Amino acid sequence: MPVNHAAPRPIAGAMQAAALAAVLLLAPLLSGCGGNGDKARGPGGLAFTPIAPDVFAVVIAPDANVPKTEAAFHKQCDERPSCTIYGWTEAAAAAHGVPLDDRHYATLAVRYVAHAAGNDDMMWDCLRFRAAKAPCLPKA
Repeated sequence: MPVNHAAPRPIAGAMQAAALAAVLLLAPLLSGCGGNGDKARGPGGLAFTPIAPDVFAVVIAPDANVPKTEAAFHKQCDERPSCTIYGWTEAAAAAHGVPLDDRHYATLAVRYVAHAAGNDDMMWDCLRFRAAKAPCLPKA
């Protein structure tokens, strides 16, 4: 009996999303293996995953230290003329490309944009991160 090896597209998309979630979730843990794991991590020990040129996705802890997280975002973008970082508290919710869809925006915890002109925009989900001094992300 012949075997059909072609996977339906929805399954392939779900598998891709699951694989990205696993990478985002496990990267901080696995990068510590081998003695010099800090090189695999970005500033603040966060795993910044490129999803487009100068655009990164990152998973932060639900109880992340707001000033330390903001400092890590600034450092990640420091050498770039423009840079965007999207942060989620759950790896499964993180985007793996741009543009983001409504589901990604609904679960977004923080957004940082460093503009070429030198000004930065940092917006937090103020309901979850009450210590954030930045403007709040709009929530529908």
